[in-house]
Amino acid sequence: MMDSVYLFSKEVYFWNDLIPTYAQFNPRQYKGSTELQSATNVMNAIKKLQPLDRFSFVTTIEESNGLQTGEDKDYGFFLKAGSIDQTLPYDSVYWFITYVYDQSSAGAAGVKRGWIINKINGTQLGYDQSSVNLLNNTFFGTTTSANFEFRKPDGSTSTASLSKTSFQANSVLYKNVIPTGNNKVGYLVFNQFFGETSRTELTDAFNYFQSQGITDLIVDLRYNPGGSTETQDALADLIAPTAANSQKMYTYQFNSQLQQGNFPLLKKKPGFDNVSFSESVNTVNYEKAGNLNLNRVFFIVTGSTASASELLINNLKPYMSVKIVGDTTYGKPVGFFPIDIASKYAIYPISFRTINSVGNADYYNGFAPDQLTADGVNKDWGDVTEPSLAAVLKYLNTGSFRIAAADNKLMELQRGAQQLLKPAQEELEKNKFTGMFKESR
Repeated sequence: MMDSVYLFSKEVYFWNDLIPTYAQFNPRQYKGSTELQSATNVMNAIKKLQPLDRFSFVTTIEESNGLQTGEDKDYGFFLKAGSIDQTLPYDSVYWFITYVYDQSSAGAAGVKRGWIINKINGTQLGYDQSSVNLLNNTFFGTTTSANFEFRKPDGSTSTASLSKTSFQANSVLYKNVIPTGNNKVGYLVFNQFFGETSRTELTDAFNYFQSQGITDLIVDLRYNPGGSTETQDALADLIAPTAANSQKMYTYQFNSQLQQGNFPLLKKKPGFDNVSFSESVNTVNYEKAGNLNLNRVFFIVTGSTASASELLINNLKPYMSVKIVGDTTYGKPVGFFPIDIASKYAIYPISFRTINSVGNADYYNGFAPDQLTADGVNKDWGDVTEPSLAAVLKYLNTGSFRIAAADNKLMELQRGAQQLLKPAQEELEKNKFTGMFKESR
């Protein structure tokens, strides 16, 4: 297993010229207590060779398939530390529900965005290391069920015994049309770029927007960690103006060894025997879908917006006005494709970068917003008072993001709290997938 991670990475890793010879690297020195840990240790050693690589990983075949299909097994919701205090210091920190998947255990129990988790198995949550540990163990550990006490926005409480169940995650969390002056604004919350199921959801959502005659579009990607580039293609085709049709969207760029056809190990894998990694073959052009002909689009983002989400923003910028609201995105202009090892594990070494039609490729620092806003974690989807959505609607009404001084002060306090709480949030989110991948052949 350790040899396989090294040898396949030596062929496909985007920065493979940094990987030493087998004798120098000696992958077997990274043996762990399990096969998966050993493989992960080797991949982590490869990542250390390239400071830009925060992304390469190893997982089980089952989890790899779930990343691509959206077929998951967990509670079906996630959370974020936040404070809605209007004064300093930030002495009222809560763990807010950020999103819920419809078919999950949490979805069936009626859990909603904006609720607060008060307790897990009777233990009160706060902003401390023991609470972070409890959350990590509950969401990412071997625990398969837990009792949650929630506090709703009206102050009432609700308890639910939830289990990690298998379900099909929905990528579209919310869609609506918001009348704004003379405009009809389509608002789409899109949470992850899964495969075919996501593309079907997107088609349905845009059919709805078209039937309603929207004049503007807001795409909320604030928690979207990326996923399938093919699904990104489909969403870009739906958003892009008609003039982009048949024009270059982006190009995949692989290492020179792959481009030259020198990958004997990979060629033995199903679907890779006749594949070409040359740039000419791996250029994607727009194939305009639907009948929307927008000249601008608004994206709501946070530091959790990554990979295929950033690819979408980067690809649309040359063809239409793109306004970004929220916070600076994650910064991941590179991706991978899964390689099956022994039908048990899948390795994801960074294998390509993407270059848009005007040559923009290396946005490792993310995309900065046109308007900084707080993430209104205490507001449900579609609430027009939620800071990020409100900022876009303000711009659509007035042509400016400028808000009243009192509102701006409150938003700055909320943003400050979220920055203060960022270390705890990152400790949770490190266990979540952040990636852009080409779907398995």
